Amino acid sequence: MSPLLCFQVLILTISTATQIVAYQDAVSSVCLGNVLRVSVDGSILAGKSARVDALNGSDVIPITSFLATQCGYSMTSDPWGNTLLYASLQHCYVQSRGDGTFDTHLQLRTYGKDSGRVHTVSQSCSYSQLASREILCTNNYMEVSVEHGLPTSEQLKWMTSSVKDVTSSESVPRGMKVPRLEKVVIYTPAEKAFTPMELHKLGYGLYTYPARLLIRSPYDTTATYSQDVAGVPMAIMTSSLVYKHRWMVSLVKAAAACPTGGVSFTEDLISWRLPRHITPLLSSSSCETLEAYMGIDGQRMDEATMIAQGYYFYVTDTHFVVEMPIGSPYGYYKSHVHEGRYHTTYSIAPMIELLWREMGGSDETRYKVLFPISTPPIPRPPHVQDYTVPEEGMFKIVFGAFLPDVELINITTDSAVMTLAEAAANGFDIQEHVFPNGSKAFRLQVPFSHPTAVKGNPNVKTVTYGLHIVFGFLIQPEQTTFSYSSVLEAAVDDTDLASVTGSCDQMNVYITVQYGSQGHNFETVVGGSLLTAELAQQYSFNENGTHFTLTVPFGSPDLAFEAVHSSNVMGRLDVALQNLERTWNITYFSLACSFITSVLDCSPNGTIGALAVKLDTVPSLNPGQLSLNDPSCGPSFSDDRFAFFYFRVDTCGTTRAFKDDVMVYKNMASLKNQLTTNEEPKYQFVFSCIYSVNATKTLAYFTMPQSTAPVAEPGVGDFTVQMRLAQDVTYTQFYSDWDYPVVTYLRQPLFFEVALTTLGDPNVELIIDNCWATLNKDRASKPRWDTIVDGCPNPEDPDQTVFHPETLYDGVLFPSLSKRFEVKMFSFAEAEDAPVGQVVFHCDVVICDPHSPLNGLCHGQCAKQQMGRKHVKRGPRMVSELHVEHVSSGLIFLL
Repeated sequence: MSPLLCFQVLILTISTATQIVAYQDAVSSVCLGNVLRVSVDGSILAGKSARVDALNGSDVIPITSFLATQCGYSMTSDPWGNTLLYASLQHCYVQSRGDGTFDTHLQLRTYGKDSGRVHTVSQSCSYSQLASREILCTNNYMEVSVEHGLPTSEQLKWMTSSVKDVTSSESVPRGMKVPRLEKVVIYTPAEKAFTPMELHKLGYGLYTYPARLLIRSPYDTTATYSQDVAGVPMAIMTSSLVYKHRWMVSLVKAAAACPTGGVSFTEDLISWRLPRHITPLLSSSSCETLEAYMGIDGQRMDEATMIAQGYYFYVTDTHFVVEMPIGSPYGYYKSHVHEGRYHTTYSIAPMIELLWREMGGSDETRYKVLFPISTPPIPRPPHVQDYTVPEEGMFKIVFGAFLPDVELINITTDSAVMTLAEAAANGFDIQEHVFPNGSKAFRLQVPFSHPTAVKGNPNVKTVTYGLHIVFGFLIQPEQTTFSYSSVLEAAVDDTDLASVTGSCDQMNVYITVQYGSQGHNFETVVGGSLLTAELAQQYSFNENGTHFTLTVPFGSPDLAFEAVHSSNVMGRLDVALQNLERTWNITYFSLACSFITSVLDCSPNGTIGALAVKLDTVPSLNPGQLSLNDPSCGPSFSDDRFAFFYFRVDTCGTTRAFKDDVMVYKNMASLKNQLTTNEEPKYQFVFSCIYSVNATKTLAYFTMPQSTAPVAEPGVGDFTVQMRLAQDVTYTQFYSDWDYPVVTYLRQPLFFEVALTTLGDPNVELIIDNCWATLNKDRASKPRWDTIVDGCPNPEDPDQTVFHPETLYDGVLFPSLSKRFEVKMFSFAEAEDAPVGQVVFHCDVVICDPHSPLNGLCHGQCAKQQMGRKHVKRGPRMVSELHVEHVSSGLIFLL
């Protein structure tokens, strides 16, 4: 079965109320001549996908890509899921009425926030004035509908009755039907005859109506060929259809030709040419054009709109020409990465619709082409504007512009890669600016005094400052990345700027600020606090004409704690000198110190005292809400920075373990039922006391979360094995849970994939040990049909199971963690007790080390055949030494 007709969209975050309104208005349909267009707003799909089904009475028919070309459906979609679905008015499941009305019923099934929700589209389109020949060209198929002129049932009865009077005495048969389609002759340009069934298997659609014949063809079959017409490449389908009724044979000719090129580009214009005389469709040398229209997305465009938007549609001696400005609101821009650089494309879907009559004839041809176009990728290197004023001591740049689908995700300096949040915390001011047309640019400000800025050797008059930054970008929704490097330089007069130095001892941090040649013309920020007169008094402020000093104690709230060990705490003090408006830093200083303090006391009498410290990485932590393993054991004392616990070793959920000649007691302070985010790690304060069994000597051991990755107890996780049924041998589309039961034919092969989904270790391998089929979900039920035995295809099966190899080129990250195989259903057909009606497949799966010496079991799938060894049945002990999982498929109906 062909892959489903589906599309991906960008994940959007919208409120529930907005989502309901959007869903009601996001699916619409409109009749456009001989096609029906269904518009789908990508917002209702919530970043997932959608599937289209046709309704044929009470039956629901999934529209696969194969069925779409055969039945008259085509789809275009932008990367965000905004989608246009076109259905030919003469599609497979249309209900037509004699007055030229066509009734279409479709289902749009969405996944995501509204998973499984179905939106039904029902539309009646009136199109009574069908031309003698109707040709439709879309992006995936071409179709032609012609008046066939075959005799009706009444005419056949009269003709048969007249012949009977002369040749025989037989009566006229009852229920006589119109002539039967006997064969189709396709010209490529060589002649080749096909039965209707053979063409159907190639993807053709053949339909005979009371007055018309329709033939629909995909572009990529062996029964179509290419030909240049007036310099434009065309896909050609020419056919003669032979109808037979008893002694009478009728011949109907049908041809279609659709453009596959004819597009050219300039920097700001798209030109599309269509031949004025499409010679494969003409029997004479000239024709008269009765009507000519251009449009967008299948809808005709009026002259006023064309003039307002800068569109041109004109005719030359040889071509119809459409010119469209790049950037028109009827199309869309998209970002791409090509050879590591930023590019953009512009996409639009124009239409040309013609009506012509050949000279000397009365038959008319209606010709419509829907032709999506995308420009080649155009390089768009970011433009950097430097607004740096050296006297301000600040780098200031603006770089862009980018399309709205581009996000700035990180910056890289000579010392580190930082997210935007980390960059902001380290003194980089980065802002995003959105322009009225939707494009965006980014502004960066960094002081010359920043640690990443490089100060060049001064000459007599100036000092040069430099900064090298690499900007990292992400394109949505494809999640592709690219980078842009910028080198900033600025020269300033050799003035003596203000500077900060510092030192620390076991209990205090000492800061000295030198004024420099500009004097005390700045504000001082200590930690997160502005140095006011009150704060200066607390920090023992001393000043003279050239500098001032501060003494910041260990317990100060402006001191950030970064890490904790059993005998010391790592702290950091940040000091920034800012201009008087506090809009930029003159200089920035950071000092890390180790303060000796006891945070753990393991007393010989069996009591433990532990001091939990609030870290800079968890700024929202309230130490008073911490508790030990037993949630009822809270701190004996707490404030906004510390929590002290005091308890006996046999209480508060303390665990005990013996190791050699010591006894280890362990507990943990944490927030129970705490909610965490990606930006703030979960707080866990783990501590242990080690007691010697035969002595009273006390040893201490203690761990704490670090500033970037909090330490946690070793964790364990589960892994999952799943079994999926692919729709065809390409393994690109799989049946989902709601597709079951799957209906298939007894002699049609089934394509299974068994994969390990949650373990990303390429050093292990998944081996399929045994697979079999039963009539129900009970794995042990009888009868049982074996397809894989001891890791190999069942040797007693006349049509053995086939393993399909996987590589990285198949999109499989770790080929060793999955297996694909094809079950030949012919063996079921030959079996005396073949399954009837339904079947379920089961497999035993082994997860093992490929380097294991266990009798070749982990040396690869069916290793015994690959190494030419005689098959040896494995015993139960050998399999029990490995990890075995059991998987089953859904219910499969066999017809």
